[in-house]
Amino acid sequence: MGNQIKLFFVTDIHGSNLCYRKYLNALKIYNVDTGILLGDLTGKVLIPLVDNSRGGWETTLMGSHIEVETDDELAKLKNTIETLGYYWTHQTQDEFLVYKEDPKKVDALFKRLMLQRLQEWITLAEERLDGTDYKVYMAAGNDDYFEVDQIIEDSKAIVNCNNRNVIIGDHEMITFSWTNPTPWNTPREKPDVELEPMLEQLCSQVKDLPNAIFNFHAPPYGSSLDLAPELDKKLTQATEKKVHVGSKAVAKMIEKYQPLIGLHGHIHESRGAQKIKRTVVINPGSEYSEGVLKGVVVILEKGKVKDYIFTSG
Repeated sequence: MGNQIKLFFVTDIHGSNLCYRKYLNALKIYNVDTGILLGDLTGKVLIPLVDNSRGGWETTLMGSHIEVETDDELAKLKNTIETLGYYWTHQTQDEFLVYKEDPKKVDALFKRLMLQRLQEWITLAEERLDGTDYKVYMAAGNDDYFEVDQIIEDSKAIVNCNNRNVIIGDHEMITFSWTNPTPWNTPREKPDVELEPMLEQLCSQVKDLPNAIFNFHAPPYGSSLDLAPELDKKLTQATEKKVHVGSKAVAKMIEKYQPLIGLHGHIHESRGAQKIKRTVVINPGSEYSEGVLKGVVVILEKGKVKDYIFTSG
């Protein structure tokens, strides 16, 4: 248990092309051994680029009506959309009206574009990582459809670590994508009473718990990592008050098994680190919509968390 290992942990990039490219570049920049990218991997918004009567395109982006006339302007707009983690599609006026009246068609198109971008990310990783010694692990988050798992699984360059025990240096790492319920009814969320047996089964795979890495998307309830703005019934922020929204099941696993370190995300606003008894728990936060890659470099050595450094760029 004396070998040093240097990790770069990032979470919640939500479809941002810019953040993903920065993540791959950061492996070399920070001179790490291992990269870990823990959901949510996919974005949440589909932007139609609709043909107008003048040979250009129009859309609504972040509440503003936008019209572009030239190919250069269109390329810049697409880049902005992709940086935000959104998806775009070309549509005629008639197609736009058809999709507007059929939510199922919109959902099907959205899922196709979402999975297509993730496949493009995997292909890019295979090109960038070929011939290097970097080990890169990836898993879905609560926002990600279940089809995401197979795309990662098929990668030649990235290890799908979801719901598995993988070996990183001298440490076992278990990964869990599910979270406790959110206001948005995401694909991978359950009440804590149902998460607890799932987590117990995963923890039972670990032979050396004191030196383990718990890579759980949900942060532990009641910590400094799970504070989010309190929302009203319309899901808008009514006051400056923040409340704990993390998982009680995750908190219980950390309290019970005391791993070396917990890596978490999910709550973008709660960037930080603290100790729960002997366990260091970290949430690097997320500012994906601004194109800013938030992360943390963690150095493990001799069975201890030797150091951690938050990154932003």
